[in-house]
Amino acid sequence: MFEHENQLNQLEEEKVQVSNEMVQKTNLIVSQIGTREEYISRENILIYGAEEDKQDIDDGENVVFSVADELEIDLLPNDIQRVHRLGHKRRNNENPRPIIARFLSNKKRTEFLTKKEDLKNIEGRQHVFVYEDLTSLR
Repeated sequence: MFEHENQLNQLEEEKVQVSNEMVQKTNLIVSQIGTREEYISRENILIYGAEEDKQDIDDGENVVFSVADELEIDLLPNDIQRVHRLGHKRRNNENPRPIIARFLSNKKRTEFLTKKEDLKNIEGRQHVFVYEDLTSLR
């Protein structure tokens, strides 16, 4: 009987050790995924509150360029890799979908983020906000 208790205790210790190893590996994987997401999203900005075109025209790029003009940022088409609205088109355009813009030039992205506070002083843009694209971990 004493031998069986020793075997049982040994199995439970091994189970705890395996469980701890699994937790460590899981934490490492989550950390790596978070780092990868952070690396990918570091080139993006999000623009909230920009009115949507009433037609089915994707106006995200137009909004980015008009906001850049209003903030006196010299933005060229070559500075942006991709721009689009997030989510599905809504029937009632009460809450416009946010815009995500991926920059090729980190300098232009940083310029957007440093001048974003000036939007509150521009007529018609007081309700438009520019943010970094942060991961859920950040």
